[in-house]
Amino acid sequence: MRQLVLVLPLVLMACTEPQQQNKVSTAAVEVTVLKEAFVMPGLNRSRQVRLYLPPGYGTSDKSYPVLYMHDGQNVFDNATAYAGEWGVDETLNDLAASGQLELIVVAIDNGAEKRMTELNPADHAEFGKAEGKAYVEFIANTVKPYIDQHYRTLADAEHTGIMGSSMGA
Repeated sequence: MRQLVLVLPLVLMACTEPQQQNKVSTAAVEVTVLKEAFVMPGLNRSRQVRLYLPPGYGTSDKSYPVLYMHDGQNVFDNATAYAGEWGVDETLNDLAASGQLELIVVAIDNGAEKRMTELNPADHAEFGKAEGKAYVEFIANTVKPYIDQHYRTLADAEHTGIMGSSMGA
């Protein structure tokens, strides 16, 4: 059985290349792309959000912890990943089946050419003015409230995490 900790940090390069059209989708049925446009206040752009719900979500009334992940294109699907998907959905399905872990994952797509500034907390001579504070506020004030309102979450800090890889970490 794969461990979640071993799967997530695999992609260590910039994740800004466009999707290759010949890749086959590998996303599990538990993954959906939210249709809502998530506008990033103060940055004049929006982000696509992908959502993983645990296998038993639809048949239970249980609430779940939530993990927010950066570079959403890479989290679940080889068809959208920069250099191969991270396998988060498959790993979590295995963990749920063995009774070890059930959680919701909210994967926020990166900003392609804006990725380095959005994830950076400090201005950088090569990459430009930092937008990290606005990006974190976007997650905390736009994405998280939406998820907590529309899905059965354990919304407190103890049951909320954030994770990324490379610059997103």
